[in-house]
Amino acid sequence: MARIHVKLVTGDVFTISQSFYGATGAMNTVQDAQVQMSFLLTKMAAVGTDQGKTINVAQIAYEWVEA
Repeated sequence: MARIHVKLVTGDVFTISQSFYGATGAMNTVQDAQVQMSFLLTKMAAVGTDQGKTINVAQIAYEWVEA
């Protein structure tokens, strides 16, 4: 299962493993996660994380995908 990792300007790091735009369920492949990651900064204002926190997308300093 692939995950999107996001680092906020505060230094906090979170993961996102569930699809949030145009799909549902877990992101099974790196390509699925990369597609979702492309929507993260362009279509979303906030998103829920695996840690149970909702983060403001404007606070994201860096993002990457790991399988």
